[in-house]
Order: sequence, then structure tokens, then C-alpha cells
Amino acid sequence: MRKFARAVCFGLILALLLALANKILMPDTDFSADTKGGVVDEPDYIMLGTSNVFYNVNPLVIWDETGYTGYNVSSEQAPLIISYYELKNELKHRVPKTVFLDCGAFEYNYGTPSFNQLSLDKMPLNLDKIKLISELGEDDENNQIKEKNEYSKINYYIPLYKFHERWKDILDGTLKSRYHDKYEHTFMGYVAEKSVFVYEKQYNWLPTLKEFGGTYLTEVSDLGRLYLSKIRALCEEYGIELILFKTPSKGWIKEMHESVTALAKEEGLAFFDMNEESVLEKIKIDETKDFADSSSHFNIYGAEKVSKYLAAYMKQNCSFTDKRGQKNPIETAWDQMYQEYLTYKEN
Repeated sequence: MRKFARAVCFGLILALLLALANKILMPDTDFSADTKGGVVDEPDYIMLGTSNVFYNVNPLVIWDETGYTGYNVSSEQAPLIISYYELKNELKHRVPKTVFLDCGAFEYNYGTPSFNQLSLDKMPLNLDKIKLISELGEDDENNQIKEKNEYSKINYYIPLYKFHERWKDILDGTLKSRYHDKYEHTFMGYVAEKSVFVYEKQYNWLPTLKEFGGTYLTEVSDLGRLYLSKIRALCEEYGIELILFKTPSKGWIKEMHESVTALAKEEGLAFFDMNEESVLEKIKIDETKDFADSSSHFNIYGAEKVSKYLAAYMKQNCSFTDKRGQKNPIETAWDQMYQEYLTYKEN
């Protein structure tokens, strides 16, 4: 009996030490919205998707334009399977009126382990995370599903297994910022970036794959359809409206636009593509000033234009209530966050 008690104590101590080491060495990848304090207990919307959401959609600009509250739930190159489980986790805490799903997620099947790692590191270890890990596969160099998965999922369960050599980064002060040192300024899941990038080569909006080059999925895959149906079922279970959209992106090709358009019509879902010429004319993107990098991520100036268009769309198509002018803690908190954003922008 005494040996058993010692073994239990040793196991607990070892588990605590591993958890502590994991906490210290794992990069800080969480730039999610701070939803504490009741600022979004009953959000109007959640923006779901990839980096095209967290770089391009600023909920504070939407607030200033409309008085609507919401936030981004997005991860770098997140495939729909990850978006599904991210949404499932959010709905345990709060239920929005509408979920906006950025269709950039359709460009991936399972994605790549390195980017998936960043998404999973943010998630709490629970039954849903275990199910997600068990279902995850891997894409090949052509964005198709690999016939054989050669990577180890132990990194997802125990990030320490992947990051155990990061103790060396303590010496140069980069321990927590290996991946997201530039994501310091975040607002309700929006990453504010001031950098300006100008494309050396002229890329058209909505090019064909042949015009754009490279290897990309040209239509929604069976896996994409499966997890869209799961996201839709989840929204219907909670009485949430699901709207498909696509932020402006130089890498969004015409074939995928057409595939998503057909799928949305088939499923009876709303879909609007901000890459269409008529929409781009309204947004007035300046290709010499509004981009932050070569991946079609916008800086704060481009993101404001995109967010103002989304605000106008919500006014016209969604039954949200303007929460400004009510002199309550929610309005005070959102006005304060907006002022913090303006201070960052002006400085």
C-alpha cells in the first residue's frame, strides 16, 4: 500500500513538473479575443476562419460604425476541421446571433502540422481536443490529403515534446515570441499591423489558377463539405445564422470562388465575395498602402476599409441592435477598447 501511495505521489509530481515545463517552453501563440468582463456575453457575431480574418477584420471598427459587438476566432491556415472545433469550444461559453465563416478555410483539407500546432496549442485539453487530434490528417504539397500520415500527433498532446529545446531561447529573451512576436497588438481577435507591403508583380483579383500559378485546390473537397455541414449543424442546433464570405485576397482564385458560390446556392446559404469587382470598387483598396505582407494580409488601413464594408453589410442584412448610447458597462468597455486601438494607430 505504501509503495502504491509513493507511486501515485511520484506520478503527480512528475505530471506537475511536466505541466510547468510545458507552460514555460511553449511559445505564446494565443492572440484570441479577451472575452472576460461581460463585453461579449451575448455577441452579435463571431468571425471564423484563417489569418485572413485575424489580419483583415477589426471588430472595434465595426463597433464604431454600428454599435454591434463580436470578435474573431481564427488561426493561421486553419482548415475547416479546426474551425469547427474552435466554434464548438466558443459555444460552450457564449452564443452569437450570426457566425461569419471566411471561405479561405476551403483552401485546405487537413492543413499542415506546423500551423495546426499553433491552433491546438491555444485549445484547452478536453474531450473535443482529443477528438480533433484523432481526426486530423495532413495535406501533401499539392494541398491534397496524404495517403499516409508520417508525422507524430504526440506534439499536439504534449507540446513539450516539440518545444523541449526552447530552453536555449531563455538566454536571448525570445522564449515566448518565437512565432508571434509581431502579434503584440491585438483587439478582440484582430491583429493590428502597421507594416506596408507593395507587390512587385501585378496580381489580378480573382485570377484563374493558370494565371496565378502554383498548386491550389480549385473546388471544395469532400472533407470541406463534411465540415461545413458539421459547422452548419452546430449553428442550427444553437439557432445561429451562418453566413459565408471571403475577405479580399490576391491568392483567392476564380475556380474556388465559383465552387463556393455553387455550394452556397446548393446549401441555401448566404455567400458574398469581397473579391468581386463591384465590391472592390466600394472598398477602394489602395494596393500601394493597404497590404501588410505578400500573403494578402492587410495593415490597419486596409483592415479598416474591409471592416467598414462588413459593418455596412451587417446593417443591411442582419437584425443586430445598436448598443451605443445606452450608457451601460458594455458601451463603456467597447468605447475604451476603441480608444486604445486609436492610440495604437496614431502612435
